[in-house]
This record gives sequence, structure tokens and C-alpha cells, in this order.
Amino acid sequence: MDELDNFLHKLSSYTKEVTELRTSYEHMTTEQQEIVRNAAPNGESPETLSKIAYKWHDALYEQVKNQK
Repeated sequence: MDELDNFLHKLSSYTKEVTELRTSYEHMTTEQQEIVRNAAPNGESPETLSKIAYKWHDALYEQVKNQK
């Protein structure tokens, strides 16, 4: 496996972890969610981060697929 494939594999794992964080976040109270958002470096929720991770993964996957 070359480094790009390895990165894509790790990004895929990351998307799964972010999805678990989002699920946990969704089960929190509003006050707990606010604490999480306030602690985030960019103030974004796990839902937003999940969407970004999946978008990044899908775009990279398409580029790698088209490269082969």
C-alpha cells in the first residue's frame, strides 16, 4: 500500500470515529452540547466536523480512484 492509499485508509477510519463522536454528541443535553462547542478550537460541533471529514474522504477517494 502506498502512502496515499494508507492516508485514505486512515481518513476512512477517522470518518468512523467522528461519526461516533457525533452520535454521542447528539445524545447530550443542550447544555452539554454547548460545553463541547465552546471547548472546540473552532467552535464547531461534531456534526459539522463529520460532514467535513466525509466530504474530504469522498473527494480524495474519487481522485485516487481516477488516478489508477
